[in-house]
Amino acid sequence: MTMPDAAPVPSTSGDAGSTGNTGGWQTIGHSAARLYLQRSHEAGRVAHAYLITGPDQVGKRTLALDLARLVNCTPTPDMFGDDAPPPCGKCVPCDRIARDVHADVKTIDPHTPLLGVSSGTRESTPDQDAARTLISIGHVREMQHDVSLNPFEGGKRVVIFDGAHRMAPDGSGWNALLKTLEEPPENVVIVLLAPTVGSLPQTVISRCQPIELHAVPTGEIEQGLIERGGADPEVAAQLARLAAGRPGRAFAALNDETTLDRYRQAVLRVLTASAGDIEERFRYANEMAREFSRNREMVERELELWTSIWRDIMLLKHELTNSVANVEWTGQLSVVASASAPDDARLAIEAISRAADGLRRNGMPRVVLEVMLLEIPAIPPEIVENMNSADEDEALGGGWDETPS
Repeated sequence: MTMPDAAPVPSTSGDAGSTGNTGGWQTIGHSAARLYLQRSHEAGRVAHAYLITGPDQVGKRTLALDLARLVNCTPTPDMFGDDAPPPCGKCVPCDRIARDVHADVKTIDPHTPLLGVSSGTRESTPDQDAARTLISIGHVREMQHDVSLNPFEGGKRVVIFDGAHRMAPDGSGWNALLKTLEEPPENVVIVLLAPTVGSLPQTVISRCQPIELHAVPTGEIEQGLIERGGADPEVAAQLARLAAGRPGRAFAALNDETTLDRYRQAVLRVLTASAGDIEERFRYANEMAREFSRNREMVERELELWTSIWRDIMLLKHELTNSVANVEWTGQLSVVASASAPDDARLAIEAISRAADGLRRNGMPRVVLEVMLLEIPAIPPEIVENMNSADEDEALGGGWDETPS
């Protein structure tokens, strides 16, 4: 089947000034993607399936929910008789979608309960839901049951697969989903969310309209934190820089008072490992490897922090203070920059990149991380000697943006 919109959507980040005056859109940044969906809706050319890709917490799920609001919005005329452009953010469907109680909008991830409404599926228990790490064939079958029914509240049924790349590897889920994508029911929109296009089968990709999201400018995230989150400007500026272009990360930090403390602990771990001897570096690598088997995403975030810190060292080496992300640590990182060789930051970033790539390719975590720690240039030990920490030997257990359990 040919998709209604065959041309791929240009990849987007935020555009300057796009945070304000966005009506009922909740997405921060990504104005090109929002405009594309708005115009597709106005022209009656909303696709049956979309594939939204981008880094974790960059706004994929928020954009998918905005799409659900867009196609189900019933704006109420204002005092002058004019309708607000959808999504208005104020009508009953927009409100119900925002509160996650709309009957026709469903988000599926590995932890979504199975209700046993489809043939071949059984109702799951809370323990089973919590332990599940993949989207199962049961989820797809229940989705197929749902979309075979007419929308209950009117408008369109929207099904969002959050983490579509985490489909069960036996292929049964993809094969079942492919049947729905090939013969989509009327009034149904399926949205797949994944980190990259390459993480999904080509047969699925070819039947979806792609939308690629990139990092949102720091200024837009800062503005969003102030306008929508009510953040203090100073806090907003700090969180926006630390978010590395990911609005979801910044808002999660704003809503969790412990986030900055855990972030400081993570920075301290990185600096302590960088200043440590071979034994300390290997101990850190082994802790990371053990954590990788339990929480892969946490280790990926820790490597992102390594990159962020060495990027700041590189910037400070060239006296580009205004671009530093880890503002609170500017003093310590300036000392590192002054003591480092001209190529140290580049060598460190390349080593971290190789390690991240090795983990993505299923290399042995302990070996990959030990090699990285061997290649990271040493920083002066005195930088961390006087740092105040409740427990410098705390085991790996919380990147700055990880939600507490």
